Amino acid sequence: MPRPTVVVTRPAGQSRQLTEALQAAGLDVLSFPLLAIGPAADDAPLRAALARLDQFALVVFVSPNAIAHALDALAGVQGAATAQWPAQVPAAVVGPASVAALAERGIAPPTCRVIAPAGAAMNGQGADDAGESGNHNHDPSHDTNHDHDGPRFDSEALWAQLDPAALAGKPVLIVRGNGGRDWLGDRLREAGAQVEAVEAYRRTLPEPGAMQWQAVRDSLQAGAPPYAWLLTSSEAVRNLDTLARQHLSPQENAGLRQVQCIAPHARIAEQALALGFSHILRAAPGDAGLLAACLQWADAHAGPAPAPVAAVPDAAGASGASGRASAITDTSSARAEAPAPAVAVPATSTKVERVTQETTSSSATPPPAAASTPAPGPGTSAAAAGHAAAARKPAALWALVAVLVVATAGGFWWLQQRVDHLTGELARRQQSNDALVQESRVLTRNAQDTVKELQAKVGVLENQVGETRDKQVALEQVYQDLMRNRDDWEIAEIQQLLTNAGQQLQLTGNVQVALAALQSADARLARTDKPQYNLLRRAIARDIARMKAVPDTDLTGAAIKLDEAINQVDALPLLSSERMLERTEADARKDGAAGKDAASVPAAAAAANGWFSRLWTYLREEMAQVVRIRKVDDAEALLLSGDQGWFLRENVKLRLLNARLALLSRNEPVFRNDLAAAQAMIGRYFDSKSRRVQGVLTLLRQAQAGAVTVQLPTMSESLGALRALKKE
Repeated sequence: MPRPTVVVTRPAGQSRQLTEALQAAGLDVLSFPLLAIGPAADDAPLRAALARLDQFALVVFVSPNAIAHALDALAGVQGAATAQWPAQVPAAVVGPASVAALAERGIAPPTCRVIAPAGAAMNGQGADDAGESGNHNHDPSHDTNHDHDGPRFDSEALWAQLDPAALAGKPVLIVRGNGGRDWLGDRLREAGAQVEAVEAYRRTLPEPGAMQWQAVRDSLQAGAPPYAWLLTSSEAVRNLDTLARQHLSPQENAGLRQVQCIAPHARIAEQALALGFSHILRAAPGDAGLLAACLQWADAHAGPAPAPVAAVPDAAGASGASGRASAITDTSSARAEAPAPAVAVPATSTKVERVTQETTSSSATPPPAAASTPAPGPGTSAAAAGHAAAARKPAALWALVAVLVVATAGGFWWLQQRVDHLTGELARRQQSNDALVQESRVLTRNAQDTVKELQAKVGVLENQVGETRDKQVALEQVYQDLMRNRDDWEIAEIQQLLTNAGQQLQLTGNVQVALAALQSADARLARTDKPQYNLLRRAIARDIARMKAVPDTDLTGAAIKLDEAINQVDALPLLSSERMLERTEADARKDGAAGKDAASVPAAAAAANGWFSRLWTYLREEMAQVVRIRKVDDAEALLLSGDQGWFLRENVKLRLLNARLALLSRNEPVFRNDLAAAQAMIGRYFDSKSRRVQGVLTLLRQAQAGAVTVQLPTMSESLGALRALKKE
């Protein structure tokens, strides 16, 4: 009959003693962790609290994991290899495992005060005083005690040992994990204590390996050996439910709900029942209680397990054997009384008996020579022969007896030597066998540890392989998307390039920009060198030829000339505001003529007529400033006032600005109408004999000549070929 199997769900590395006790009791063990313990994501609050550890009136540790992570952090804060606990600060724990963890770190009476529930210091090792499932302080649903008669190891039991009045108004530090309830913290706050809770570690949902899931699936098959699950925390039950729904089929999940479960606390059993696990067996607290419950279940389902063969531990393994003595004692006490097995006789003793029997039988047979007697001579009488025979009969008897005694003594001595030799040989072989057994035991223990480490590494490797496989699939999908969408992206970029160039051509008439865009698109298509782009390249080539055939128009130069004309309008002289003083050239000519006349007149006449000439010149200049005679075609040009002249100049500038806008927008009719209107206004109201007016009119004529009407081509053929390519 196959042996029953117990599934241990404690975190990896925290079930060694229980596993060894179960294996020693003859049960198979499957490690299936349902919780993973790791350092806190942010240990800054923990380190800050430990830096002022001596200020707290009480420090509460919810579990051995909290103790291990907190004291490691304290050692780092103190900069020492081992954490130094202040003697004046008491430490409070909820169970015997935490008491033992503090003692291993040197925190134990009488040097330090340790507060724990009653019986925690005397309970057997290995008790789970805080299940790893998310407790702000201690959560009784994760303790390994129950409602049976005996000590309790939970937050309520620890609260009974505290003095709330002494903690009123004082700071209290709770070192815990992530999640869970805060029952003890609430009680301390209600008592007036200043509670500060920090996270020293975190619990996460592990991912069991493929081999572990295969073992679980095999256990759910028909005809499989009986399995029992040790559920030591409520969070482990919830994690098992979550993992089962993710990895098992509905039939396997339903079968898992019918498997025997062993729970060490009422709240764990209630949680399991609420999640659909129907077969729950209650256990006593600690590893001893769990072991006894497992043996009780194994006896009920598969008969009593075979009693383990006790081996004499050597000096190196004495401490480990003594550490497991209590668990093994509880195991033997939990079983029903079984008849003592018969003592087996070693094979070497059978060999000794066979050798002894053969030697005795051979020595008991007398030699043939000693049994024969000499025959009487033929010449002897019958009486003499009878007397001689009667006389020789006692001597022969004594000789036979002597021979028998000597033979017996020799056989006994030889047999004794043989037995001594065999006994020494057996002793030597027994010692050799004991040494081999001891070495085998050590090697087996090392092999088990190695297997555990390898299982953990295999689990990590499987997780990494799974992550790598997922990343590979994602990369392959991205690569396929890139290869599939590369042509689409290229076509979309070319379409955007041509569309922008076409819009630029329509808005500004910039043929060079459109030509550059077409040439760039053709170069990109040439680099790809795909047959499906040939039609598009032909259409682009035809558009490029049309763009190159467009004559160059200097619209920018015409716009610049209009800008210069607009800037000079304010300085143009009006007919209504012309002054004689402005004609400096005429004055200069008159002065030159007067000089020539003076040079021709003799010096004597010049002296006589000098006063007359000067008088005449003065009178003529004064009359020229007062009276002016000029022929004007439009009399209204002379009647403009100062304000009207300003409005006239502004109207001329507006006309020229409109003409400039029409030029840039390629609206030739509006451009020519506005430009003609501006020229007419300048010729009608401004002095056409002024060089400035003539210069402005020249600029306007040049701008009108440079604005040649050009029919701009479009890029419709290239865009149409591109749209047809996208539809394909």
